[in-house]
Amino acid sequence: PYVGAGVYVNPQWRTQAMAEPGGSRIANQPTGVWLDRISAIAGNDSPTTGSMGLADHLDEAVQQDAANGTTPMVIQIVIYNLPGRDCAALASNGELGPTELGRYQTEYIDPIAEIMSRSAYANLRIVTIIEIDSLPNLITNVSGRAGETALCNTMLQNGNYVNGVGYAVARLGAISNVYNYIDAAHHGWIGWDDNFGPTAQLLFQASNANGGSASNVHGFITNTANYSALTEPFI
Repeated sequence: PYVGAGVYVNPQWRTQAMAEPGGSRIANQPTGVWLDRISAIAGNDSPTTGSMGLADHLDEAVQQDAANGTTPMVIQIVIYNLPGRDCAALASNGELGPTELGRYQTEYIDPIAEIMSRSAYANLRIVTIIEIDSLPNLITNVSGRAGETALCNTMLQNGNYVNGVGYAVARLGAISNVYNYIDAAHHGWIGWDDNFGPTAQLLFQASNANGGSASNVHGFITNTANYSALTEPFI
């Protein structure tokens, strides 16, 4: 979806950047729109989301697309609200309890899918970044690993990370102009001899779970909330 395309610049991000010394240097950089709780879909005035909801951002992307001539427009949406979210880190845990898969599906993913499927947005290329810091935790932060946590063990046992990702892949992937990218952690986390293969198998399992299909996965994303050198001989 990125080939030959422009990428959406969040106007709220741009305003905040421009207000800082030197911020003009980065104010026009594309960033992801984070839907990190149910209320963010409509806009909840949070520091990370601001007053614009998903439809507001898509409307703005349509305007940026119109001003972009014949160049297609990508908008990046971070899907980030699994039950028991980020089981290895209290600082980034979410609003839904570990058993609330039903709420995740009906109150979070279904409304997002309804908005994205509206005809007004059919010409956009909508990239969905599916649930960062979830599936990789089921490899490195469960029983037998140094980073084991009780919640990660729970999420491995109850299957709600796998089924939540599968449901998101199914519902969002059914929209023809949505491109799903599943999170694959970051450069220093997954890729060792003891976790690369198991992670690949888990990503495939989740892609096909709960109505999902690997054919609805466009690719993978790393370093969503991290960054590293672009040229490094050991990465």
